[in-house]
Amino acid sequence: MISNIYSGGPIRRLNTSFRSTCIPRIRNYGTRSHFDSPFDHLPKRGPKPWISWRSTTFFFITGAALAYNETLFEFYAKVTDTSEDDDLLPMRLTYELKNLPIYERLAHPKPNEKWVQLKSWENLDRNILENQEYKTKKEEEYGRKSLTTTTLAQKGGFAIEPVIFHNTDTNEGVTILHVGYRLCGYPFLVHGGILATILNETFKRNASLSSSTTSTVKGDFKVENLSISYKYPSFANQFLIIKTKPVLGEGDGNKQISLESVIESQKGNTLVKSQAVLIDTGRESKRLNEGNKSWWKF
Repeated sequence: MISNIYSGGPIRRLNTSFRSTCIPRIRNYGTRSHFDSPFDHLPKRGPKPWISWRSTTFFFITGAALAYNETLFEFYAKVTDTSEDDDLLPMRLTYELKNLPIYERLAHPKPNEKWVQLKSWENLDRNILENQEYKTKKEEEYGRKSLTTTTLAQKGGFAIEPVIFHNTDTNEGVTILHVGYRLCGYPFLVHGGILATILNETFKRNASLSSSTTSTVKGDFKVENLSISYKYPSFANQFLIIKTKPVLGEGDGNKQISLESVIESQKGNTLVKSQAVLIDTGRESKRLNEGNKSWWKF
């Protein structure tokens, strides 16, 4: 019995049960040496934010200095300068245009492909290249000046006349044009409104060239519904390739046509996707007919 007591058998078990039921637990106090900092025992915080006051202040001062110094603006103006007289610029751009793979492929199509090459900006179906007889237009609207043929047709804008290829079998169209720095919104990026204008003109032109429509006058067509999706920034000072093809839709006929277009870069990257529904209003043909009647009355 004594051995059990001293060995801690029954008594130890008694003390354990008695302490767990009757005696409250006593809080254990931690000890530290005089070398320990009281801040070491504070709760740990999460990861530090990646933005600090030092970095924010540094970049703010650097940005303000560059803004007041206008170093970046001077560099951008120097890179995008088009004021110098470069008589060889149109020739150089024309040479680059004719060396594009898509131009070489469509300019020399396969025997079973019927691609017609046209050249101009406004109403590309009027000026004919290589003496090709195809829908030569003589209406008044084709000689009228527009924004793209006057204001934007200069160095830094549309320096050379675009080229269009039209397939007489599939009614597909491919337009190749060069965009300069004057067409930018943000630095080095072509303005979205310019891209929308290009698409709008391309849709109307392809509608007038299509064999499924009755009118051959571009001004007769109205873009009833237009959707544009910008997929990638369009950098300036390069050639843009606009590929357009018809899409079967409800209610399509002689007075309505559905088209879809894709703008690609020289490297083949998709920049913009767009779809449009055009309606033949006949307004330009009506105006031309009224003008001819008034002339005969006079």
